[in-house]
Amino acid sequence: MIGNDIVDLNLAKTQSNWQRKGFLDKVFTKKEQKLISRADDSFRMVWLLWSMKESAYKSYSRQNNIRFYGPRKFECEVNNLKGTVTINNTIYFTTSTISSNCIHTIATLNTKETITTDFFRLKSDDYLIQHTTTHRYLKSAISNQYNIPITQLKIEKDNTGVPHIKYLCAISSLSASLKTGSVEKSSISISHHGYYGAYSFIQ
Repeated sequence: MIGNDIVDLNLAKTQSNWQRKGFLDKVFTKKEQKLISRADDSFRMVWLLWSMKESAYKSYSRQNNIRFYGPRKFECEVNNLKGTVTINNTIYFTTSTISSNCIHTIATLNTKETITTDFFRLKSDDYLIQHTTTHRYLKSAISNQYNIPITQLKIEKDNTGVPHIKYLCAISSLSASLKTGSVEKSSISISHHGYYGAYSFIQ
């Protein structure tokens, strides 16, 4: 299981006032609020924790086939750019990348899995550009990884909004998850926010 999340920090500055009354209590546990108050850069800590929670949520919702809003149910531990997120005794291991403009986090249940991931700047923050560019980059990476024609790859969401990838033609040498008509249920994650997009998949 994998999840990933990206935060455009410039958009976050204008879109959400994390210092408004009630925001921290609604989103973060008391332990996380201490991390934020003690951080050298509280703004970045807020969005690092948010990115960790979101990436873990995507993995958890895929794993359990459910959707809900409950950021306080996901509790973060941070050690530099590595961390864990725990919900209902399930622990997700996170790795984050922080630049001056964005924060990208991937979350997985198994640290031994080989993960392909990338994040990139988009030419526009228009939703259609975000969506089409991120999907194209993910399909291109999978096409290269498995030597599948990109035209045969299709990304679809299930009834809970979780994306899956389908391979439209049969090649017997491929893994079962990518054979004709089957759906990859565990290995892709897509994210975009503002001028940034990202994807991850388990090889």
